Amino acid sequence: MKQLVEGFAQQLRDAMDIGEKATVTFSGPKYNNVVISGMGGSGIGGNIIQSYVADKVSVPVIVNKGYTVPAFVGPDTLFIASSFSGNTEETLAAVRAAMRSDASVCFVTSGGELLRIAQENSMPYIAIPGESQQPRACLGYSLVQMLYLLHHAELLDDTFKTEVRQSINLLEELSGSIKVQASALANAFHNKLPMLYVSDAMEPVAVRFQQQISQNAKQLSHVNVFPEMSHNEIEGWQHPENLYAQAAVLLIKTSYDHPRVRLRMDLTKKVFERKAQDVLEMEARGATFLEQAFHLIHMFDWVSVYLAELNNVDPNTIDNIDNLKGELSKK
Repeated sequence: MKQLVEGFAQQLRDAMDIGEKATVTFSGPKYNNVVISGMGGSGIGGNIIQSYVADKVSVPVIVNKGYTVPAFVGPDTLFIASSFSGNTEETLAAVRAAMRSDASVCFVTSGGELLRIAQENSMPYIAIPGESQQPRACLGYSLVQMLYLLHHAELLDDTFKTEVRQSINLLEELSGSIKVQASALANAFHNKLPMLYVSDAMEPVAVRFQQQISQNAKQLSHVNVFPEMSHNEIEGWQHPENLYAQAAVLLIKTSYDHPRVRLRMDLTKKVFERKAQDVLEMEARGATFLEQAFHLIHMFDWVSVYLAELNNVDPNTIDNIDNLKGELSKK
């Protein structure tokens, strides 16, 4: 896993090359909505894209995580299915439902049943490398290809290409300092309950971090979002005392935070400091949304790997997930 995290900037570069070489055409009408369907490491990219395109794409973009699709899905829907293996059962069920609704379905996958469906039905797809067998370590491949699909569907201009290239340069430039910061965060989270707080603009990045802590470090964490949490969860910072004594809070800040959200964070920090063992802050680097998102993603991936080492666990294995899938396959 450490080698895969190390290669994230190169993965983004390779993903750009794949996207540029992809020959994808859409013959359908102009789309009135976009649905991105995927689970886990293959699906979180859809959430990041949803945030990224909120002020760029003029039609609704939603993320679908489950077996069914919304009732509005139909002929004017661009339905993007993302599954690293191509065999994710929830995504396959959603794809079949979207096909029955005559949506325009396209795919990002390394193979499996989704690739078969795409090829047999002459549907647009972009194939990504599957050698690593680690979907959560291939976010760069899937996310970038979904951006290319939106571009080929004439919903997104090509500005994202410049932003991804700038992100690659930033990650390479900050490689050393990212590891140093990540190691310090991992030590702060060791034997603690990480409490991750972020603005609504970057919520998917914090959720991705939570997923990586779970899968790589085999450790629980908690995520909530400003400003919503200041209307409810802040009141919960009273009991039980022994739980908060083991909490390590991280406030994740970016230049995309609303000024009033920043104020809420600063005021709420005082509540955290009265209860939690550690209260930390991190500021995203970069000039654009994608630069800041990729900076945080790469940093947090390193945190999860270093935390796995501190927890003396193998970040490559996901025994509970594999066991669950095995039991489901028997039913």
